[in-house]
Amino acid sequence: MSEDPGASIIDFDSAAKLRLEGKVRRLTMERDALVQTMRTNHASTAQIHGAVLALVDARDLGMLDQRLAGHVRHSLGADVLRVLVEGLQSPDNTRAIMGAPKGLVLRVLDGHSERLGPCQPYTADIFGQEAEGLSSEMLLRIQVRGREGLFALGSRDRLTYRPDQGTDLAAFLARVIERLVAAWAPI
Repeated sequence: MSEDPGASIIDFDSAAKLRLEGKVRRLTMERDALVQTMRTNHASTAQIHGAVLALVDARDLGMLDQRLAGHVRHSLGADVLRVLVEGLQSPDNTRAIMGAPKGLVLRVLDGHSERLGPCQPYTADIFGQEAEGLSSEMLLRIQVRGREGLFALGSRDRLTYRPDQGTDLAAFLARVIERLVAAWAPI
């Protein structure tokens, strides 16, 4: 009885090839996800840059309000945008920049600098009549000449603002807004 000399040889080549193919697939998927994240971040940065440029061209509080309620709100994908400042007497005919009662920011943010996620019972205090139908919100603390305030975005889509989102770019925009409001607001 003759024994096949190749029967005792183990083929490591096929196993290594399969393992390497799996590794290449995983790395390709990770690379594609990273590229997509970079594209999304780039688009977000461009949105914020566009919003800042639109705001710094405003020549007065009324024009700033129009740009916030219009161009900036649309470019950020929000259904409602508010800039609330405690103790500010709401300027006439504004749609975005408004006064807020003292203590609102503390009550809403409870000592935090931001809040993202589903709308809460206080949402009507922030967005007024436009609160109806909103499902998610982003709230960022601002300071206007030593007064507490909020930069608030509201959306009808419950997934637009989630607690796991980063706020670096929105916080930068909020800093720009607080400086511009401070320059013109009648405080």
